[in-house]
Amino acid sequence: MIKRKYTKINDFLEDASFKNWVVQNNGTDISFWEFWILNNPDKKELVNKAKDLVLGVSFDKNFVSKEKVAFEWKKLETKIQVKKIKQQRKVRFLKPLSIAASILLLISLGFYVANFYTKVTHKTNYGEILNIKLLDGSDVTLNSNSRLSYYKNESRKVWLSGEAFFQVDKKVETNAKFWVLTNDLSVEVYGTSFNVNTKKKKTAVFLEEGKVWLKLKNGVDKKMIPGNYVSYSAKKNEILEDITIFNPTLKTSWKDGSLFFDNLSLEKAMEKIEESYGYAIVFKDETSKKTVITGAVPITNIDICIQAIEKSVDVKIIKKDSSLIISKK
Repeated sequence: MIKRKYTKINDFLEDASFKNWVVQNNGTDISFWEFWILNNPDKKELVNKAKDLVLGVSFDKNFVSKEKVAFEWKKLETKIQVKKIKQQRKVRFLKPLSIAASILLLISLGFYVANFYTKVTHKTNYGEILNIKLLDGSDVTLNSNSRLSYYKNESRKVWLSGEAFFQVDKKVETNAKFWVLTNDLSVEVYGTSFNVNTKKKKTAVFLEEGKVWLKLKNGVDKKMIPGNYVSYSAKKNEILEDITIFNPTLKTSWKDGSLFFDNLSLEKAMEKIEESYGYAIVFKDETSKKTVITGAVPITNIDICIQAIEKSVDVKIIKKDSSLIISKK
């Protein structure tokens, strides 16, 4: 969704996510626009006009006259009056319409409450990257073999298992916080871009821009500034790394379909491939393990990825069952 104030019809017509909502084409866009329209009732007329233009329809709606409605309603009331039911041990009479209305209200309320507190979960398989737009306007890129969950009534509090890159939409009017919760810590932000990785029994956070506050499971709060990379293990109850990274692509290039390595041992580089595709890594010799790799390799296709690594560091990689076997050429 393009960020704009949506004050003119063209603002809607130029937004691809709005068109997806009109034609009911994308689940995430549908949820976002239903939430947006609910919270912007003053824009309802403008939304309807824009919707008509997208569908190629422009017409005036014909309404039933008030006199006709009153006449039919009077007929219905007359029928209802004839069918009054007397409750046991009570002398009071209730109109069937009132009973029906009460039941309908309870059913509608039940559906609303159930939908309001519905938990939404996005999950990726190995080798899959998913782009998600949350109801508050924030964007999330979910890495392979990862899971993101939140409740419909509060999409600014999410639970993460795996890895995801967040671009949080700042709410200037309400200054509402955004939370990412993992088994090790919680990340508290207002509007910023950052990466969270919960793999390997720890949680690592890299801050690309803005400010975040980490609330560790041991009760310690830690403030981060752009470039900070912090990893923490609740099981070990310690901060494993707290460093500054000057090249953001080292931690975020995966969201664009590639992994960037900077003077990294092939053993460490293949750990990222293992995370992305789930293959067990087997080195046939120590020399291959210590071979240094620098550059980017694509991760959208495992076969192309293997070929890129083979050319970069002059090794041979054999894909056998669920393993990648590596040796010097």
